[in-house]
Amino acid sequence: MNSKQFELFKQQIKTLSPQQLHKLRGEITETLEGSNRVLITDEEQKLIASLFS
Repeated sequence: MNSKQFELFKQQIKTLSPQQLHKLRGEITETLEGSNRVLITDEEQKLIASLFS
């Protein structure tokens, strides 16, 4: 999505009902939480922790 499309999307969001906004927020939260789950593996986390031990 380019910046012009994104700006149009933001304008369209303003027309949503409170119920639609709530549902959209839930879906965005799920997407963000899902993408944050696998930032680093357990092995990588242990290696990083060992650097500061």
